[in-house]
Amino acid sequence: MSHESYEDVAAHFRAVPGTEILFDEGSNTGVLVDVSQLKHRTKGDSRVLLVPQPSTNDPNDPLNWTTMKKSVIFFNGCWYAFMGAITGPIMAAGMNQLAQTFGKPLQVLTYANGATLINQGVWNIVWMPFAVKYGRRPVYLASSFLMIMGCIWLAVASNQNYTVFIVGRAFLGAWEAPIESIVPSTITDIFFLHNRGELVSMYGLAVLGGNELGPMFSGLIVQALGMDWAFWIVTIFIAANFISIFVFMPETKFIGTRPQVLSNRFTRPGSDQSPGATAVNEKKSVSVSKVPQAVPKGTWLQELQFWSKGEPGVNLLHVFLRPFVLLAYPTVVWSCFVYGLALSWNVILGATVAQLFSPAPYGFDSKAQGLFFLSPFIGSLFGVYFSGPCGDWIANFFTKRNHGIREPEMRLPTCLVAAFFTFFGALWFGLSYEHQMHWTMPVVGAGILSVGSQMGTTLGMNYALDCHQGLSVEIMVTIAALKSAIAWIWTWVINDFLTASGALSVFMTVAAINVAIYLIYIPFYYRGKQIRTWIHRANLFEATGLQ
Repeated sequence: MSHESYEDVAAHFRAVPGTEILFDEGSNTGVLVDVSQLKHRTKGDSRVLLVPQPSTNDPNDPLNWTTMKKSVIFFNGCWYAFMGAITGPIMAAGMNQLAQTFGKPLQVLTYANGATLINQGVWNIVWMPFAVKYGRRPVYLASSFLMIMGCIWLAVASNQNYTVFIVGRAFLGAWEAPIESIVPSTITDIFFLHNRGELVSMYGLAVLGGNELGPMFSGLIVQALGMDWAFWIVTIFIAANFISIFVFMPETKFIGTRPQVLSNRFTRPGSDQSPGATAVNEKKSVSVSKVPQAVPKGTWLQELQFWSKGEPGVNLLHVFLRPFVLLAYPTVVWSCFVYGLALSWNVILGATVAQLFSPAPYGFDSKAQGLFFLSPFIGSLFGVYFSGPCGDWIANFFTKRNHGIREPEMRLPTCLVAAFFTFFGALWFGLSYEHQMHWTMPVVGAGILSVGSQMGTTLGMNYALDCHQGLSVEIMVTIAALKSAIAWIWTWVINDFLTASGALSVFMTVAAINVAIYLIYIPFYYRGKQIRTWIHRANLFEATGLQ
């Protein structure tokens, strides 16, 4: 760092949200920071610091749990998200059957999807304060149990009438709402920064995979057993997940003490200083806060309690209002649109596959309509790689060039890759369908499109969580609410839009909007730290009394 100016060096360590010391660069970083007291990664690159630092004397800190225990918790969270995601587009392969049962056109049937989506967004705001106050475990358990009840309702209602069915879909959306807010918070609770990129992408695959494999499985079930059995079978798997969560998923929210890197105020050595400021002309030390005595380890039976005593001082009303304040954060709002527009491709495909492929020349039956979604799922697997391991490699490359200092914006160059796959996949799908080419051509196009869709969901979540880790629940509620609003709009217009304008025009319009949002990464890449600094100084939560 000797070649950098003092101002440049100091800028790396300003206490702004998201800036972290990730790599121990020895003498290069040691000019300003002594990280010898901090814990490092024990497997792989030993220069990687553990961010955040785990508690030194509390075995109940989720960061101190074994890899096996963390893996089981993560698996349960992804299973929960996957099953919740399946229930959304499960109707896709049975739309024609439901239209005949209820005597309704496809556009009206799509409103039932919209009822689920809009309630997912709205009810996240209701669930979230309890996850912050009382922890994640009661939300997982209550949501899973109510999802079981909702699926039973829909299994019965699918043979009754449309009013009972759409009301059931609305309630199901309310009960499954936490799938898009609670799991990312669990990831930040138990895993370190260097793990999160890949794990968030795997969680994103669970959500998108549910959206894509749900119609495929339901297509096979609907054709063989009927629409009601699609809901009955999902009920069985959600019930199994409920039992697994109860037994193997303890509370992950931690309110104890962890070591902190205490930041000094940076001023030019020898310059005039404001009262209380200290000139920095030597290494910044790392202070490790310690509790006098070790905390006893909780028993397995204690971990099974429905909820913890809660975090003292948390006002439920204030927590309820925090997501609205986040709408003033440019970092969060942009992430919301990236996530929402990327995920809405699954809503669009689920709502239109029957309209596009059941007539001639394709003539897809329910089974074939379900198998269509195998291509988007394969595309999502590639998206996991590009946004997970590949995205981490890109971020680590820029982090090492920055002397071990990680900035959230270092993930953003992968937006160009996501934009390419989104635009190219939509163009491939639209042209091949417009010219009535062999069915394999539009199906492959949907898979290419899903590579970009998967990347977009992961990028949106990762950037917002990296910028504001301490607000993980509130951030995911805001993202999920805006996503649901965007997807809900598509459910109201997409079938009629397709009839009026054709597949090519519709898909290229949506892709152009996606690409425009992706390209906004450019000002964030160059000015993201200034934006985060403004957010930190504005302290909107304190200004609104919601601290």
